[in-house]
Amino acid sequence: MALPLLIDTDPGIDDAIAIWLALASPELDLLGLTAVLGNGAVGPCAENAIRVLDAAGRGDLPVHIGSGQPLTRSYARHGWGVHGSDGLGGIGLPAPSRRPNGDDAVAYLAEQLQRAAPGSVTLAPLGPLTNVARLLSEHPDAKRGIREMIVMGGATTPQGGNATPHAEYNFWLDPEAADIVCQSGVKMTLVTIETARPISATPARIARIEAAGSRVAGHVAALLRAYVHETKADALFDPLVVAYLIRPNLFARIPARFRVAIGGSERLGALDWQPASADSPHALLQAPDPDAIFDLLAARLQQLP
Repeated sequence: MALPLLIDTDPGIDDAIAIWLALASPELDLLGLTAVLGNGAVGPCAENAIRVLDAAGRGDLPVHIGSGQPLTRSYARHGWGVHGSDGLGGIGLPAPSRRPNGDDAVAYLAEQLQRAAPGSVTLAPLGPLTNVARLLSEHPDAKRGIREMIVMGGATTPQGGNATPHAEYNFWLDPEAADIVCQSGVKMTLVTIETARPISATPARIARIEAAGSRVAGHVAALLRAYVHETKADALFDPLVVAYLIRPNLFARIPARFRVAIGGSERLGALDWQPASADSPHALLQAPDPDAIFDLLAARLQQLP
């Protein structure tokens, strides 16, 4: 049976690729998307989520708008610049075909989890954890429906951050939310900067994606070329969340304990972690073989329009 999945997202080039990979994977049953501030303001992020679904012919899936500000601090800066003028590489994806389903993302997540069988639904937060922290704080009974959270966030090495020397962008933008989620007791696996950095979108690997031949594969190749051009870097982040769900054998899982630095220090948003016993609810993922990830993407994207 396919694994029920909810994606919380701030599209974003790599978010788009992750969503398409989920749609192309029969192991997963994508129930809907919720938008959060992050790469851009929450409204445009929700519109981009609809554009991504439209490109895959999945306009039937709901998109709900969520938090437009971090829990306790101002929205310091967005990451739109590294994702092109429209957040999706400026590659010409059409305008959204519809409006979002509502501005009630947290209530939507709670409803889906409260009516689900216990421990049955996976959450995949790809942006800052504001919506998820609110969900766990405002609807604690929703926890019972969560199987696991696979989260894109955190930097495990000193000076390894991409928002500051200490912090990864998602955790830095709303560190209080990230720490609430880390303390929630919900099973949580992190795709960190260090997981993703070896997964390099080289010209040869992008060409392999394009050779998959579908329209969406062409979009992915164009997005990756735009991403590499804008960032001068080439690591694949958010798609690894979905890749882990469908091919966990490609990754090494390291049990850990972790918190996120909050307050006013220069380490704001830093991931503080230690190795833990196998029964820890937390874990970090080690990087898989890059070619295996791009082979998986190419094979799955053939299944989309």
